[in-house]
Amino acid sequence: MNAFEVLGAAVAGLAGFVAGAVWYAPFTFGPLWLRFAPEAIERIEHPSPRRLRQYAVALLASFVQSFALAALLVFSGGAGLGFALGLAGLVWLGFVVSASLMDGVFRRRFAPDWWLDMGHRLLVLVTIAIVLGLWPPS
Repeated sequence: MNAFEVLGAAVAGLAGFVAGAVWYAPFTFGPLWLRFAPEAIERIEHPSPRRLRQYAVALLASFVQSFALAALLVFSGGAGLGFALGLAGLVWLGFVVSASLMDGVFRRRFAPDWWLDMGHRLLVLVTIAIVLGLWPPS
């Protein structure tokens, strides 16, 4: 990847992080998520340096996803919004959903909570794919 593509991946990673923050915001799915994770209310009401680290890890994870998807796009030779969205969907279904489903089955995770997380992960990947797919070619 050249410097321009790296910049696109960085912008896409930041956009994915913002989309994830909106997904769990109080005006979207945040209240529903809190019903599944009531222990999180105390963490929200009492901010700590640990919470800042959690957001930093989430941002880092978004960058990793973005650079990985950008690399897959470069390696596959695919370009354009449609291809980027298709690849993001394939990555989500083939790697994110399938791996998480195995974990959820064995850990007996509550199904609506799992669907909420899968929606979040799909939104982040789609947001990243949109930025990468629309990023002007170098």
